[in-house]
Amino acid sequence: MFDSPDISEHVILIHGDLGTGEQLQAAQLRRSIESTPWNRFQHVIFVPGLFHLKMACADAIWQCFIQPPTAREDSTSLMHDIAQLRPKETGIFCSKPGFHRMHQLIRHAGACRRLDCWRAFVKSKNPRFKDLETFAKSEPDFESLKEMANEVAHLYIANHCLKRTRRRRDTSCNLQHENALFLNKYFLLYEELSYAMNVGDIGRVETCIVSWIPILKAIGKHKYATHMTTFLLNVHFMYPEGLKQAIRYHILVNPTGRKAKWRAVDWCVKLNNLFTKVSKHTNLV
Repeated sequence: MFDSPDISEHVILIHGDLGTGEQLQAAQLRRSIESTPWNRFQHVIFVPGLFHLKMACADAIWQCFIQPPTAREDSTSLMHDIAQLRPKETGIFCSKPGFHRMHQLIRHAGACRRLDCWRAFVKSKNPRFKDLETFAKSEPDFESLKEMANEVAHLYIANHCLKRTRRRRDTSCNLQHENALFLNKYFLLYEELSYAMNVGDIGRVETCIVSWIPILKAIGKHKYATHMTTFLLNVHFMYPEGLKQAIRYHILVNPTGRKAKWRAVDWCVKLNNLFTKVSKHTNLV
């Protein structure tokens, strides 16, 4: 009885990257012939770390819009933005910039591109608005801004209308404009995922994951796409209601208790590992 306790009402949630999940899956498969749930590790459930997912999404944007040499040629490319924002780091972005640089680039370049979309839109509506400062001085009301924001999103972000554009002849297609639309869309998807994680909005995080799964598949990250698909299917269609709620309520944590300071569990683990390394290094010195 001591070797096989009753675990029918208990689970252990393990957060980590795909390597952790594969090791756990291998251990459960290897012990699947055992006679008791305890020995089969049946009570252990793997939860994919959202911080590692976020890094995979940033890497997906790099693979789509920076890594291919042909993606850096035209003046509307993301590499052109990098040359303006970080002219001394173009070589780093062409090779392997890492997550931190990509995260900052997505935020800064995305904000600049959206402001430029607003500038072009308001100028097309009224030629006397030559820049956004002139438009701001006109003091538009909030309802007008909401209507304009919807129009901007419809015109400058890739949507279902792009399929009809691609059916036209090659002479009427503007590949640079299409790439810019996709770049705006991917930037917004990444920023929405990041925002949802920071504010602890689990439902929005799951919605963003659904949008990222086909993108991860397209760039060859099939393991990430498969793991996230399996995770969502298990949570919403396989697990009982109590377990579903437990997993969703513990996929993010707020160590400081402050507003908009929610963090993925694997991010907290990485931060703790960093503190441990720094502490050991300081003691050795």
